[in-house]
Amino acid sequence: MSVPYIKLRFSLVFPDGAELVPEKVSALRGGMGEMLLRQNCIGDRDCLNCKFSDACIVYKTMYTRMERRPAFVQSESSVGYLIECESRRTHFYPGDGFFFYLTLFGDNVVYFSQYLQAFYQLGVVGMGKRNARYRIDEVRNSRGQVVMKDDRVYVENYKTEQVYDYVQRRFRELEKQGFAGEMVFHTPLCLKYQGEYIKEFSAEAVLPALFRRIMMMDYFIREYIDQPELEGQEMLELAEQYAVPRTVPRFSERKGEKMYLRGITGRMKFASIPDVYIPYLLAGELFHIGKNTSFGFGRYTLR
Repeated sequence: MSVPYIKLRFSLVFPDGAELVPEKVSALRGGMGEMLLRQNCIGDRDCLNCKFSDACIVYKTMYTRMERRPAFVQSESSVGYLIECESRRTHFYPGDGFFFYLTLFGDNVVYFSQYLQAFYQLGVVGMGKRNARYRIDEVRNSRGQVVMKDDRVYVENYKTEQVYDYVQRRFRELEKQGFAGEMVFHTPLCLKYQGEYIKEFSAEAVLPALFRRIMMMDYFIREYIDQPELEGQEMLELAEQYAVPRTVPRFSERKGEKMYLRGITGRMKFASIPDVYIPYLLAGELFHIGKNTSFGFGRYTLR
């Protein structure tokens, strides 16, 4: 719960209008990576053979190398940032726009200027197939304070929190609203269980994935804890579940090919949830779970 983070809301405006795909996180993430490479790469994009990889700002911002990894982590997937955008609007008139969230964790919070510059440059070049150009109207923190406006950065409002603060705030909200014991997945959950990608929700697949994610975040900030184990607690009993398959197409600039990311959205409701589970479940709201989280996958909320 001591992982530092900051969640930023980027508001974009298209001066000349735009036509975009419904799924925008892939375009934002891919465009951000391309701009970071253009601005920083001196190794012909040959990452495997680059002698500067340990100092590379692209690796630090995009792939988030860890000093140590849990044994189950096999890839370079990032845990240092998340992009969230659930606007599915495709047609924008001149002056219209949309917003997305960028969340930075751990040491990645110090690279805000790199992310900001990448998104600024993406607006100049244009995003998507039709190179839709935009300008960043403003950036605000989770308290609504302005972090960037009119090309000026207000560093005094760039304030990090700890995951503990988020969990406490959300716990108070649940106490006021009443807790239905339900996890609602707003973006696709891509998760393997017993060697196969899941097609429906189950506590046996989702909860261990949540605990693995929390363990990864602790390793990321160099707190080498064991995977959470709740002594004396049985696996939560699922009362009902509803799953819808979802496919998100994306074009990989690095591989030069179209790819398809798959998962399930929907909800899972538990018969009951002991209080000891709730802090972990609330932390997972921030972290997301499963594969492809840097593309916005695995976002859920408790309700």
